[in-house]
Amino acid sequence: MAVSTSIYQELLFLGSSVLVGMGLFFLYDILRIFRRILPHGNIWIGVEDFLYWIIFTGVVFVLLYRENDGMVRGFAFGGLLVGMACYYLLLSRLIVHCQVWIWKKILGIIGKVLGFFVRPVWKTLKKVGAFCGKRLKKFVRAVKIGLCKL
Repeated sequence: MAVSTSIYQELLFLGSSVLVGMGLFFLYDILRIFRRILPHGNIWIGVEDFLYWIIFTGVVFVLLYRENDGMVRGFAFGGLLVGMACYYLLLSRLIVHCQVWIWKKILGIIGKVLGFFVRPVWKTLKKVGAFCGKRLKKFVRAVKIGLCKL
């Protein structure tokens, strides 16, 4: 009976590592969605990946520490890889594609609404800025002429 209890515990640990692997890949999918919605440069991508791997390392450490008393075992990493592969093959493409489409639609609608309200204010501010710029140029020119006459 004691053997079956230990095997059951190991099976639970393997299941936990598979679920954690799926969750970690889902977290990376959130990062991928963010990158597709708001494209940015290689430096920020590197920073995001670095932070992801720090979180990944912390989660795996906590998994190993809590479930296995800190012992590193091959099937724990195998479970992580199986979970990540299952998530990638079954759900990843669908989730990323749908979420990117949904968020682009939402942000497009928000952009149109904000543009409707901001555009008149922006045009007015541009006209005021141009008017003030012309006045400032005339003032600077008058000061220069006045200084040259001294």
